[in-house]
Amino acid sequence: MQLIAEQVGARLREDNKLRAEDHVAHDWYRFVLSFPAHLVRSYLHRFRIGPSHTVLDPFCGTGTTLVECKRLGVGSIGIEPNPVAAFASNIKVNWSADPDGLINHAKGICKLALAKLAEQGISDIPASPLFQSLEMSRAELKTLPADSFKLLLTDSISPLPLHKTLVLLETLAENTDERFIGHERLALANALVTKIGNLHFGPEVGVGVIKPDACVVSVWLAAVKNIANDLQTLRTNAEIPSQVYRADARELASILQPNSIDAVITSPPYPNEKDYTRTTRLESVVLGFIQTNGDLRSLKQTLVRSNTRSVYKSDTDDRLVQDHEEIQRIAQAIEARRIELGKTSGFERLYARVTKLYFGGMTRHLLDLRSVLRPGAQLAYVVGDQASYLRVMVRTGQLLAGIAKSIGYEVVGIDLYRTRLATATKAQLREEVVVLRWPGSVSATGWSQKQTEELMVKENAQSSYQAKPKQRNRYAAIIEDIFFSKYKPGAREVAFARAEFEACAKKLKIALPKNLGDLVYSFRYRANLPEKIVALAKGKKVWVIRPVGKGKYKFALIPDIPIIPNEAMTITKVPDSTPGVVTKYAFGDEQALLAKLRYNRLVDIFTGVTCYSLQNHLRTTTQEMGQVETDELYVGVDKKGAHYVFPIQAKGGTDRLNIVQIEQDFAVCAAKFPLLVCRPIAAQFIEDGVIALFEFEQSEKGVGISSEKHYKLVPPKDVTDEDLATYRARIEPA
Repeated sequence: MQLIAEQVGARLREDNKLRAEDHVAHDWYRFVLSFPAHLVRSYLHRFRIGPSHTVLDPFCGTGTTLVECKRLGVGSIGIEPNPVAAFASNIKVNWSADPDGLINHAKGICKLALAKLAEQGISDIPASPLFQSLEMSRAELKTLPADSFKLLLTDSISPLPLHKTLVLLETLAENTDERFIGHERLALANALVTKIGNLHFGPEVGVGVIKPDACVVSVWLAAVKNIANDLQTLRTNAEIPSQVYRADARELASILQPNSIDAVITSPPYPNEKDYTRTTRLESVVLGFIQTNGDLRSLKQTLVRSNTRSVYKSDTDDRLVQDHEEIQRIAQAIEARRIELGKTSGFERLYARVTKLYFGGMTRHLLDLRSVLRPGAQLAYVVGDQASYLRVMVRTGQLLAGIAKSIGYEVVGIDLYRTRLATATKAQLREEVVVLRWPGSVSATGWSQKQTEELMVKENAQSSYQAKPKQRNRYAAIIEDIFFSKYKPGAREVAFARAEFEACAKKLKIALPKNLGDLVYSFRYRANLPEKIVALAKGKKVWVIRPVGKGKYKFALIPDIPIIPNEAMTITKVPDSTPGVVTKYAFGDEQALLAKLRYNRLVDIFTGVTCYSLQNHLRTTTQEMGQVETDELYVGVDKKGAHYVFPIQAKGGTDRLNIVQIEQDFAVCAAKFPLLVCRPIAAQFIEDGVIALFEFEQSEKGVGISSEKHYKLVPPKDVTDEDLATYRARIEPA
């Protein structure tokens, strides 16, 4: 056991070292990374990937997954259609260049380029006296060919910095050293978008402050030196294989060997209006990767359609999801909202279609991927909820998990990575990791592509992660009809009964769901209410469904109090007492979370009360609410002899914590334990293995959060003397 503990401690210390060095190699090229390096390491460890395995990133961007694999001694393959991003990935995993040789060559190029500029009366330093005496006219400055220049965002780079850049590129071409040219061009790509050009990066790329002049040669040399410094650290694993193909992620079988991939870790594009070709347009054009509008069109046609700027009339990926009812419902909701708002631009008319094309493209990708996976291959897809298209919510992770299951993948789970606040709607958007497993090869299953597509259509209604798409569609129609048949303008509550569902279904001429209880449960914990209902909640309000008796409910308009972990909270380390065998086989769901709470006595630590688990999944009824359920129930006693009851709500996967659940816990305590002090607790996994715990109290204003703490379970050795001093200072008087 001592040896195992030392090995675990060593692995965690190494991971901390790697995290502290996350800038290494990733800073070589400025490109918005979809996910951090430590997330890649986490899933490499979880999947037990080692030197004998091969990892694929089919949407590799600028190489986050590939760099981490190489650093850990794991072979990897990347697929990326964007030429400048594929180039960046290739160079970022090329660690064989001699750092000193690279710097010396770059210094030579620097001297030659500065000499050329000086002959033209140009200094690399903006606003210098030499620059002020510039005799060259604007017409004499070097620029790009007309077809290329038209592709740039207007004012993305000023004429004089562009001239200097082209002089530098000309000097590099005249004095090329094949050992270093890739790293030197990558340094220039980085400098173009960070220092030389006028770009500003927010949710979308745009033009910021326009600089009439900028340093070019000196900024480029500094970027080369950064790469050389990193190469000094990275050269130990230079021989680890890593290969990047410039290709379409929907056509993998024509590139990769069958049964050659052990794991996939990737972050595909999300369905939104972010045009990834615009993000890299400046460096793509200036460095010559894209020269004409035809080049740009060819690039866009190799992308999964995730924004309207890449949609073409000839696209057919949407046919793969034409019978997927939830995706069709979302597309219809987007189109209905467009018509309602009077949006008539060409791009807005494509919102519904691009949504279908996106999921159809991801279906094509997952279909084609199967033949290159080894049996038992494990996959992690980092995706996020989106509401870019007229505020209609798209639960990307749930939909992809449902599609994957329908075509033969096993859905291991959906891990919450983080949440973010939507700018327009203020709704909480989830970023998740969809974890899959491929059970066997295509030939072993005997599926043809046609059979698989038929199976996909058949099984879409049965996917648990899609929450039964066909039922969900019926659920939405019934719950919406119930609401509006009773709602009056200005109402804050709308009462209804489960017994009304049968008549409603008959009126709508749709089949009555067999599980009527699941219809209500779905909208309370898993899915958003229909958009027409949500739209009636103005300001910081939200519609919820409250139980008010057996088979009776009411819609209630309440303050929107999301139970979201506070990212500014400090983290307290707790020695991990979870049995190893439990850690090995636990999933990232609520049962795993409850087990960690139990084995590590986190409820005791959080509340300061000695606690004992009384019952798991308590299901009972109260006169006011009818049937209610609590994930786990603890009882406890303090040093003064007072007794407490702690109802616990733990959420993993795609379910969400909400205030109504806490209201139910207070009601259960009042009915079943009237003499005990009721202290409801909520628990949630957040990123990097941290557990957030909340305690609630009830007042005249309703239920609110009274306390929040974040804990991280670590090996005992990782609780340092400095940590203990910090924790001691929390209790010692000032």
